[in-house]
Amino acid sequence: MKTQQQHPDAITNPTDTEYFFIGSGKIQAAIQWSKNPECTPLGLILSMPHQFSRKNGSYLFHPELGLSRTMITVVIDGVRYQARHDDLTVCWSDYEGVPNVLATWHANGCEIMQSFHSSPDSHALIEWVGIFGAGDRKVEIETALYANPNLFSAFGSTDKVLYDTGYNSIYLSALQKAGTNERYLTVESESFEGGKEVHLVYVAGKQNERVELQPAFTAEREYWQKTSSLIAENNPKLVSLFNAAKFGLRAVVSSTGRFDSGVWQYGMEWGRDAAMVAEGLIYSGQFELAKSVLLNILTRLSNAKGMVAEASRFRGGIESELDSNGEVLSAMLTYVEWTGDRRIVSENWQRISAIADFLLLPEFLDDATGMLKASREMWERNQAMGIKFGYDVSHQTFGIVGLEAAAKLAKIFGDTEKQSLWFSTATKMRSSFHSHPTQSMIESGRIIKRRLIDGSIQRELEIDYTKENYNFYSRFTPDGLPLAQRGVHKLQPDIVQCLPILYGIVDRTSEIAIATMLQIENLWSQAWEGDGYGRYDISGEPDSPGPWPLATGIVAEAYFEMGMNNEGMKALDWLIERGGEGGSFFEFYGDRPTPPLPPIGVLPWVWAQIIALIVKGILGARIENGELTFSSKLPELDAKLRFQNQ
Repeated sequence: MKTQQQHPDAITNPTDTEYFFIGSGKIQAAIQWSKNPECTPLGLILSMPHQFSRKNGSYLFHPELGLSRTMITVVIDGVRYQARHDDLTVCWSDYEGVPNVLATWHANGCEIMQSFHSSPDSHALIEWVGIFGAGDRKVEIETALYANPNLFSAFGSTDKVLYDTGYNSIYLSALQKAGTNERYLTVESESFEGGKEVHLVYVAGKQNERVELQPAFTAEREYWQKTSSLIAENNPKLVSLFNAAKFGLRAVVSSTGRFDSGVWQYGMEWGRDAAMVAEGLIYSGQFELAKSVLLNILTRLSNAKGMVAEASRFRGGIESELDSNGEVLSAMLTYVEWTGDRRIVSENWQRISAIADFLLLPEFLDDATGMLKASREMWERNQAMGIKFGYDVSHQTFGIVGLEAAAKLAKIFGDTEKQSLWFSTATKMRSSFHSHPTQSMIESGRIIKRRLIDGSIQRELEIDYTKENYNFYSRFTPDGLPLAQRGVHKLQPDIVQCLPILYGIVDRTSEIAIATMLQIENLWSQAWEGDGYGRYDISGEPDSPGPWPLATGIVAEAYFEMGMNNEGMKALDWLIERGGEGGSFFEFYGDRPTPPLPPIGVLPWVWAQIIALIVKGILGARIENGELTFSSKLPELDAKLRFQNQ
């Protein structure tokens, strides 16, 4: 008996395939461009950013047809044409200040263009189809609405409109004269200067949203005009990377501030990821959306005890991700400094205070050293995976940065008692980090990853099978992956060792910084082709070996902060190459056993890290005495950065 097979379009990372993300905060679209003959060459993946799903759970995915029904057919004098794998290019484009995804192909001597764009506060995705070179020939566009039968159970049509309803609603219409036939819409092209055109409109989540083309276009242009922009005439690929990151964050983050921390992968939220995404939105000039993300953290992704959510849950105890609290506090200060909006502090002071005070609980804060202790680390390995109770460099780094930020927020709010407490705690933590006689995070002239309570350095991991059951290990450390195999499992080097350099806790020009980064270099191209940094030594990897764009971006930013531009450019060039035309990044690049592990998804945090790398690391943007200053590490690079009301 033959087993059922999923359509190849369900695979998130097929070879020779790129994604372009575009959206409005109320509708999320990814344009799939694939040269893989098994996949749809030009597919539309449509969903809503506050409703998380796998790729095969998106609105227009069909179990048997994949994304094939999202392709248009151009009918020229009765002959039908579709885009082919070998005659299709897709790129980011700009039309009168509105970014769009532009696909180009050919049909019977005509050039066909399809562009996609969204509009603020709208559930609509607008697709323009241009046909050039048709002359007087009759041209029609045929399209279909085959909505996902797992979500939609009823379909129908009215004049010029196809619709599906079920768990939600979706409809497809045309602005030109059109007719319907079952699930198909045939639209008569309209002449304009230079060719013929058709406008198609997808609307998800609303049954009666009226889309007026010009107002929608104008609103979209005005949205992007006030955001930050990168200027580099001699480096268009870097500009494109920055823009794709800016567009990507706007596409995947809901107007409510929610987003899937791993698109098509996790279906869950992390307060830490949200804090980093908020900073990326701030640096890219998307202040309003950043505020929504921060408010989502303060109201949903944290609780009254000050816990910050991990994987949409509050874990607490010795396996708390303590870096998350510091990252949230740091993002809050960044928002206040860049936007000038202080009301967010006064209106949410109780929760902000709780998030800072959580780090001061006796179960975490060691009274003697002033450092944070737990059995967790930034990459979420825990006791069961061999993380012993002690001090992690990521927890200390963000503990210092976060509590110093909290003290500044307390000054704004006028809570002098909290200001003094948090500042003194951060100062003691910083001092111990550098020079505590037994618990310093510096050893033999470089930053270490983890020190245990007894003062020894944890250098290796060993799975502790007494901490969890077999089901846990089969899902989180599957057989065949490095951590589950016999042998030595190294805990360092780990790219978190460069965080104190990146955040200025360790002098960026010091020998300690240089020696640390020399050790980090061992993470470049460890056991894979194509370069890039892994997040840590692969012998300690419970997942599959492969380079991580997030890790590569963090290392690149540290190098640029140190003034080591050549090393930074090596990592940045890798990101540009991996991002391709679409500028979207998977969590990592490698083979993953799915199941038991989830499919590899697109990580929004990477876009935020790329924006931070460019704005902070390369442009050197800083807030000094309430003023924004920047000094580019690359002389040919300039920017227009949105700052407060300027």
